[in-house]
Amino acid sequence: MRPTADELVDRNILKTQTPADLRKEKEEKKRFLLRKLSFRPTVEELKEKKIIRFNDYIEVTQAHDYDRRADKPWTKLTPKDKAAIRKELNEFKSAEMAVHEESRHLTRFHRP
Repeated sequence: MRPTADELVDRNILKTQTPADLRKEKEEKKRFLLRKLSFRPTVEELKEKKIIRFNDYIEVTQAHDYDRRADKPWTKLTPKDKAAIRKELNEFKSAEMAVHEESRHLTRFHRP
């Protein structure tokens, strides 16, 4: 029942490289990425290629203060409402929800 060494290597659980090899690989990756970053185009080049565009004017408007907190209707449910929701979910799962026959035993029903 235990996974083989190859499966553990595939899942990146069992390491086959030594710490020195891992460190060397990390340094090579760092060097490659730094080199790649050094060849990034400038903002002027991006403007010329029309990849980015800046507007000449900035518009500032006043925003009204308002309460940004979301309404939490689930905190106002009564136990009767919660039971009705659980019942509806169980009925949907048992009758309407499409589930493969071999997976039906894995369907989780809520307690009434």
